[in-house]
Amino acid sequence: MSEGSTSVRLAPGRILAGIGNAVPYLAIAIGFTLPISTAADNILLALLLLCWLVSGNWRTRYEIVRANPVAIAALAYLAMMVLGLAWSPDPWHDGLTYLKKYSDLLLIPILVTVFTDPADRRRGLLALALAIALTLLMSLALSTGALPTGGTITGDATNPTVFKKYLTQNILMAFGFVLFAELARIAATPRLRMLWAGLAVLAVFDVLFLVQGRTGYLVLAALAILFLFNRFRWRGVFAALLLVGVGFVSAYEFSPSFHQRITGGMGEANRFHPGESGEGGVGLRLEFYHNTLAIIRDHPVLGVGTGGFVHAYAEKIEGAGTTATRNPHNQYLMTAAEVGLVGLALLMFLFAQQWRCAARLKDEHSRTLARALVLTIMVGSLFNSLLIDHVESLLFAWLSGLLFAALPAGEASRVKSP
Repeated sequence: MSEGSTSVRLAPGRILAGIGNAVPYLAIAIGFTLPISTAADNILLALLLLCWLVSGNWRTRYEIVRANPVAIAALAYLAMMVLGLAWSPDPWHDGLTYLKKYSDLLLIPILVTVFTDPADRRRGLLALALAIALTLLMSLALSTGALPTGGTITGDATNPTVFKKYLTQNILMAFGFVLFAELARIAATPRLRMLWAGLAVLAVFDVLFLVQGRTGYLVLAALAILFLFNRFRWRGVFAALLLVGVGFVSAYEFSPSFHQRITGGMGEANRFHPGESGEGGVGLRLEFYHNTLAIIRDHPVLGVGTGGFVHAYAEKIEGAGTTATRNPHNQYLMTAAEVGLVGLALLMFLFAQQWRCAARLKDEHSRTLARALVLTIMVGSLFNSLLIDHVESLLFAWLSGLLFAALPAGEASRVKSP
């Protein structure tokens, strides 16, 4: 065979190798676009999936996924959502619409086969940290009037959100506090340590004093307790409770937005009466919870099917004159309503596997970030259906894949380019 024909024969292998090498970089890039641009997320996700499928190496990938408890738990929950289409009243419209929202969970088994190199995991975390830092600095500038409103900016000086709405930005910023604090702890130089520590403090300030997101307040409190407990054990819990208490009292006294959100929420809760329309974010949530619990009581084991919540809720409030909704703003109630207590048990099993497997990660900062991610989603899901919200569900799946790719079985089976 001639030299020319040999080079032609080898070309497909080289192409596949190039595609395989691009996969980690696409995965890392998602970490940067995640807090910034949904359109960019979708483009990168499509490219990542295409390149991952084309690059092969299926046997090695199968072994990695099979040995990863978090990936298996995510697939089990997603499988339940697929099965839920069988008893959904509208499987081809609402069913597939909601299943598509849950499809981000497929990233977990995919990314545990992608982020097998510790260097790629560090780059991914840094990409996410830089994007959250950019959001933070722009939010601070917006609050002072130094950054003009309009265009892609979603807020203004009174509620300085940048790329996302207030609820999402506050959740990202609360997690950013732990991410910055961990980067400060492992920083190689004093200057870098001061930079990341300063960003951690500013992230707390942004959540408590600038952006109007009540969910972010509670997520931040939970993450502060976790972080200080990891650093100082039970002494850290007492310190965290003290700091959280002082921080919240200070915010209540000196932050008009925090004060208004807390007093307004308490007033909405006090004025709520079952069977009547709720008012404001808190009142509406209580109304949604009340009606969703009634749906769960009627269909406790397997629920009303994936996507069936919309139809079931409309039936439940028919003639009552209350507010219709496509989700109850609580992921636990949403899951139980659609796929019953069986589905809820699988969701809790996924969280439990993540919490348990975090202890198996080799370095302390990965263990802290893994448990911070679980707490972020678990606390946030009490007041929002986070797994059907684009940014939050993508954050959960992307970070889960990145962090739990470091489980010993995954690292022992590095995926090599074809």
